Amino acid sequence: MRAALIYGGDDKKLELFAKKIFSAIERKGNELKVIKVERGITAGNLSPYEFIFVGCPVLSMFKGKLPSELIDFIKRCAGLERKKTITFIIPRLIGNDKTLKNLMSLLESKGSFIVDFRQIRDIDKDSELLASRLK
Repeated sequence: MRAALIYGGDDKKLELFAKKIFSAIERKGNELKVIKVERGITAGNLSPYEFIFVGCPVLSMFKGKLPSELIDFIKRCAGLERKKTITFIIPRLIGNDKTLKNLMSLLESKGSFIVDFRQIRDIDKDSELLASRLK
């Protein structure tokens, strides 16, 4: 199965999680394309992928603000319609639920089906759990 991992925002735990989930998915015999969203990166076509993972860290405590690069990338992406999508965040003390809801609504506005969402607390356990969602 082909999957794509899209993530944005500067966070060391997020970088580590991306590496862990990449190795967990590849170990199971699936293919994962990792896309770190930064300024200047062009949005591509996600049609060839059957599963999409999208994640970011929590940036604000109350508003659930998402990284602007991630918002721009998702809005310009093609091929998100009817895709199975898993969203995840790297939580902080507060602001987690609002950030997760904003991320899910951004993807749903592009036509994605959210099949799972998670706050990443234990990198090893959660990467294995999300990787097991690919069937």
